[in-house]
Amino acid sequence: MSKPFRNRRGATNLGQRFGKRVRAIRQRKAWSLEELAERAGMHVTYLSSIERGHRNPTLNVIGSLASALGVSLSELLTGVEAGGEQ
Repeated sequence: MSKPFRNRRGATNLGQRFGKRVRAIRQRKAWSLEELAERAGMHVTYLSSIERGHRNPTLNVIGSLASALGVSLSELLTGVEAGGEQ
């Protein structure tokens, strides 16, 4: 089984796509990074690193983000595997 591609900063393509998805939903709601971090109960720098694709969040963190954003897990993950930007 091959390892996921990592760019020079250690981010995976899947992680980058997930981060872009979180950012897109957050921006559609016109929320700041700080506001989403507070709603999700996490530190703003951790959330920022998720949005940049530098962290691989656990399922619990992904669940917290979905809940804070008011979307289902499946909606949050829509297009991430395929690489689509929603």
